[in-house]
Amino acid sequence: MKKQLGLGILAVCTGLTTAGAGFAAENIEVETQALVGFAGTETPVAIGHVDPEAPRETDPHAPANLGATPMPLTLDYASRWQFDTQKMSLVDRTYTAKQDVFAGRAVANHVQVTDQRGQLDGWDLQVRQKTPFVHEKGAELKGAKLQIDRVTSKSAVTDTTVLTAKEIMALNQAFMRLAYAKPGDGYGTTAISLGEVSLHVPGQMKKLSGNYNSTIVYKLLAAPTGE
Repeated sequence: MKKQLGLGILAVCTGLTTAGAGFAAENIEVETQALVGFAGTETPVAIGHVDPEAPRETDPHAPANLGATPMPLTLDYASRWQFDTQKMSLVDRTYTAKQDVFAGRAVANHVQVTDQRGQLDGWDLQVRQKTPFVHEKGAELKGAKLQIDRVTSKSAVTDTTVLTAKEIMALNQAFMRLAYAKPGDGYGTTAISLGEVSLHVPGQMKKLSGNYNSTIVYKLLAAPTGE
């Protein structure tokens, strides 16, 4: 049995040698595999304030997470809307919010979301005006209306898509969808830019000298609520 096995091997080797000598070599392709697996997620990291125009750049002087949402799906940053001090008028006026500042330069007001989950469930970002504009002495600025227009998004991950509101949003106390990611999208950090935030104030309404304030609430859902 051992002799037969040895002869068999020898015959194969001899055959290969003879073939190599008698024929030109042909192109040979060999396939192999490269494998990687993922299970669970790393410990989520706090994401700093990123540039809304280039979301891979972080401002080292800006705070990290707002702390209002639990990791690994977070609402990292939201601009304050500043309309400055205006002259009182009996004529209807519309004021545009000042731009935000990133690393010393003006950028659009924006909201920043980071998804570090491994399931790619998507997410839904909504906004509402919780309170009307109220004076520091308690008087309401009646008829004042907030609007958001030209909402866009940019993501640090190149092959993900985040969809944004296409119509002008007239805010009220009900939540309205600002942006969302479908299942399979929204991974990484996304900046949602608010192209224009405006405040309309009727002229024929009482106004007091001093400051008025309104509270804006964002809600981040762990999956999109619908198309």
